[in-house]
Amino acid sequence: MAYLWAMRIPGRTVLAACALALAASLLAACTPSHPAAEPTKTPKSTPTPVFTSDADALAAATTTFTQFEAASDRVASAGWTDPGPLRSLVSADGYKHEQETAAKYRSQHAHATGSTVINNTQLESHRQDGGEAVIRMYVCEDLSGVDILDDTGMSLVDPSRADFVSYLIELEGTSSNKLVVQSIDYWSGGGICKA
Repeated sequence: MAYLWAMRIPGRTVLAACALALAASLLAACTPSHPAAEPTKTPKSTPTPVFTSDADALAAATTTFTQFEAASDRVASAGWTDPGPLRSLVSADGYKHEQETAAKYRSQHAHATGSTVINNTQLESHRQDGGEAVIRMYVCEDLSGVDILDDTGMSLVDPSRADFVSYLIELEGTSSNKLVVQSIDYWSGGGICKA
């Protein structure tokens, strides 16, 4: 009988269905919903700067390079028999280069006398990427007291070598006492050596 009623008066059936749907949606709207809690997002931590200023970066780079030069002088005065003291102060590529240099001088039975003096340093740039600092600095070395001799005592140094030589040095590291020398390039721009 309900079926016939529906057939006879189709408008009422549609209206009734709409009324039921509207009532259900109103009830749903009034019912407090409890959506799943959003997972708490952990804020991305900002890495602590390795150096708080350019001056600190330059001071640390100068200290590391001074240690590198002192170790290099010791290796050279011992006839380049063991470049090991340089290992912790240079990158892997840098150490490979130091080993090759040592082999070359050993083949000439050479040893060095005197000490390298750092005449001046100057910051070229300092940037930090994540927890690592990259420092580029100019260095002037005073080589006037350094000589390289073969086993007969003959100097192997080119007589035209300048007493003061400039370099552009790049160092990288995660703290002031964990810097390593990445590259050493001759600098011909001038302005770094003090008279």
